[in-house]
Amino acid sequence: MRVIFPQSPLNEKEADDLFQEEYLCLKSMGVECSLFDFDMVAFDEFKPKPPIKEKDIVLYRGWMMNPSLYNKFVSLVNLRGGKPVTSYGDYVKTHHLPNWYNDCEDFTAQSAFFPVDEQLEANASKLGWGSFFVKDYVKSNYNERGSIANSTSQVTEVVNLIKEHRGEIEGGIALRRVEDYLPETEQRFFVMFGKPYSPTREVPDVVKEISKIVKAPFYSVDVIQRVDGVLRVVELGDGQVSDRKMWDTQVFCEMVADNA
Repeated sequence: MRVIFPQSPLNEKEADDLFQEEYLCLKSMGVECSLFDFDMVAFDEFKPKPPIKEKDIVLYRGWMMNPSLYNKFVSLVNLRGGKPVTSYGDYVKTHHLPNWYNDCEDFTAQSAFFPVDEQLEANASKLGWGSFFVKDYVKSNYNERGSIANSTSQVTEVVNLIKEHRGEIEGGIALRRVEDYLPETEQRFFVMFGKPYSPTREVPDVVKEISKIVKAPFYSVDVIQRVDGVLRVVELGDGQVSDRKMWDTQVFCEMVADNA
């Protein structure tokens, strides 16, 4: 396996700051790694260094890509003789909430999905919920306002903030029923080639169940405890573009190296 990272804009021989520690750690473990100019992918320019070898299995670790850009990235990897670990189809399976929701419905908050249009408030009202957690198919609103809407008009307010801060709404709008969580209990796990991994070596049963249900090569699973003690799935995401969060770099890289 070859792991490729976005290069630093200040030094093309280093990975971008967020990924430099992973890059060096994986190289020290003997994993082949390359760097590339992330911004040039949109212009069909892709020159990883060292170059991809014929039949290399390629794992990306870097900045989030929308589906269109990721599809282009996959094509560029294929053109250079590599084979992406995560296909375009597998990327959107865990990157966009509606694509994993049905498989995980028993383990996560009730959700409904709508386009961004003048019917959004009417659609929200029909759900009959007192409050809503509002996000697009990938991200919620991260400024101080937060993502909880206590009325249908506040749904529009949060959507406008997401659009303002992110520059776009990706996919559509997801309204999620609010559950009473203990925020300090949230943890991130990863599933790689069907095997669940934990930052502490202990994997909750709910993550084990998700790893059997959701078939994708590499993805993250965020889990949180509800006030009644039940562990709930908050989010899935493509593992290539998911932050490590509380994971120690060494532990994360051992997971990758074990599968390389």
